[in-house]
Amino acid sequence: MAYYMPLVPPLDIVWIWNVSGPVSPRVYSRRPDVMLVQHALNSVMAALHLKNDRGDEITSYLLRDGYMGPKTLEAIMAYQRNLKSRSLYVKVDGAVDESSQSGWTGDGNAQFTIVYLNRDHLKINGKMMQEKDFPELLRNSLLATR
Repeated sequence: MAYYMPLVPPLDIVWIWNVSGPVSPRVYSRRPDVMLVQHALNSVMAALHLKNDRGDEITSYLLRDGYMGPKTLEAIMAYQRNLKSRSLYVKVDGAVDESSQSGWTGDGNAQFTIVYLNRDHLKINGKMMQEKDFPELLRNSLLATR
């Protein structure tokens, strides 16, 4: 289940909302984790002008239902392509993996997509994602982990 996680310095953000397992079409993804990713993508999509694989801007928000469907996959890949276009090292694989406490992947050259999502949300919205804005199932799952 998605959860709050402090990061080990030295990063420009001190905590993130993290997924507890991969959000990917290739594995079972927990609904609260998918909801967190859908919520985060919706919060950055318009400002970053995310584009699908045909180069068309994505103009409809994701339904925050917790299901890993084709629209969620398309938005994840569009976000990862956007990161790459900003010269950030990331795999465009359609997966959002759980971050380590350092925020860095095993090869040390990239941060996890979920870290980039949290950071972009902060930059675009001036604040971190807030629990009160999450869908009810996601909020309830966060309460269950406390």
